[in-house]
This record gives sequence, C-alpha cells and structure tokens, in this order.
Amino acid sequence: MIRRLQWLGAVMIVVTIALWLAETASWIPVSTDDRWSALTLKAGLFALAASVALRVLQPIAGALRQGRCTICGHSTLRGHAYCLDHLQETVNATRDGSRVRPVPRPRPLR
Repeated sequence: MIRRLQWLGAVMIVVTIALWLAETASWIPVSTDDRWSALTLKAGLFALAASVALRVLQPIAGALRQGRCTICGHSTLRGHAYCLDHLQETVNATRDGSRVRPVPRPRPLR
C-alpha cells in the first residue's frame, strides 16, 4: 500500500507538471489548467505525505502487535504466540487429537 501511495503521488505530480507545461505551450485552455493543476498537486502531495507517515508508523505498529496472545490478547513471553494458559490448552488439545487417530499397522516383509 505504501508503494502504491508513493507511485500515485509521483504520478499526480507528473500530471501537474504536464498541465503546467501544456498551459505554457497553449495546448490547453487556461481555465482547464487553473481547475486541475491545484487539485492534482494537492492530491500528489497528500499521497506522498500519507506514504511517508505510513512508512514511519509501520515499525511501531509491528512492535505493538508482538507479545500478545492470539486468543485472548494478554501479554506473552518473547517469541510466544500464546499466553501460558492457552499454551497449555493448545498442547493438551494437540496431544489428545494425536491419541485419537489410529496408528497404521506396519506391513509384514515378504
């Protein structure tokens, strides 16, 4: 999303410059340039500013998400996906699920 905003901002600024050049060369009426150049310039600058803001806030958002249980949201130990209560429940459920499945018998050698 950040790259798309940067790309959009750059394209809008290029469109603004093209409008200025077209108006200077008298390829388009002055009223068209007056109407659209300010709008495209503002949109381009806004998109670039939003992309910079998102790029700055992205590591902060990643740090806030880490360290939380995926089930209840309580804080966890570093590198863990579950709090201690839910970790034990998950381990027990996995162990119980593996016991229910029948183990295939080995085929005799001939």
